[in-house]
Amino acid sequence: MSLRRRYTATARALHWAMAAIIIVAWAIGYYANTLVYGVDAGKGATITLHKSIATLTLFLVVIRIVWRIFHRPPELSGMGALMKKAAHAGHFLLYVAMLTLPLSGWAYSSAAGYEIPVAGLFHIPQLLGKDPALEEFFKSIHFFLAWTILVLVAGHIGFALKHHFLDRDGIMHSMLPTWPGSTGR
Repeated sequence: MSLRRRYTATARALHWAMAAIIIVAWAIGYYANTLVYGVDAGKGATITLHKSIATLTLFLVVIRIVWRIFHRPPELSGMGALMKKAAHAGHFLLYVAMLTLPLSGWAYSSAAGYEIPVAGLFHIPQLLGKDPALEEFFKSIHFFLAWTILVLVAGHIGFALKHHFLDRDGIMHSMLPTWPGSTGR
């Protein structure tokens, strides 16, 4: 019986789409946080763009979790038990962050009295009513989770590069896109 060495095409597409969205949403959110209402005319539009892009992660992570339940990832052959547990823990924390970060943003926006626009097509309704105390609470949670996901993504990239350049075990290839004419290792 041969081991499947690659993630499914759907899993790879979801992975890279979410990676791009998370990086772009994080950068826009960081930039928006440097702007000041009343001074920087584009702050509101920048936050709206951040919310619209970041909301996609919530939709995609739900799809990704459902996909993962029904499509197991490839075996991590050649890794010791401790490294396998660390890899599973890291992936679990990434999934938690990908789910809780947009949820905390939704709660933060709701407590501030705003709906969340989605690509200019519709608005996600508020989770709760306007409440300045809850707004500050969810703002703190959202900012903490934003920095947490940055650390988790950096660690994820670092370990992927370790597997590729130091271990040379093919694990990074399991998530890379397959191009026409490539071997698709």
